[in-house]
Amino acid sequence: MPRPRQSVAQARASGALYKNSKRYENRAEPLVSEPLGDPPGWMPAEAADAWLDLSHRLPWLNRSHRGITEIASILVARMAAGTLGVPGMNLLRIVLGQMGATPATSRFAVTPEPEDEDPAAEFFR
Repeated sequence: MPRPRQSVAQARASGALYKNSKRYENRAEPLVSEPLGDPPGWMPAEAADAWLDLSHRLPWLNRSHRGITEIASILVARMAAGTLGVPGMNLLRIVLGQMGATPATSRFAVTPEPEDEDPAAEFFR
């Protein structure tokens, strides 16, 4: 089975983008420029505090990360309250890893660079 494709951000962080630049030259990845924003209104106060803490500690989070940030915030709040069991802690570890919030995964958490302006755009304005 072939290895899964790396995103351009992962390739840039690992150096593969510079080693095999032709492999990544025609890839178009979505650029989400909207910030993470405030916690949802339905979220309890403790989880909302965890949301704000995560948004400050993980500045690369954006609007597309809201769902996983909701899960992480609730789990962090339950852990702080002492009601999170071992399976929940394992889930929190997995979620934080997917968010790039662990030492092993933080090297992949790269803030996307804005795309260059299209040279033909001046003719279509």
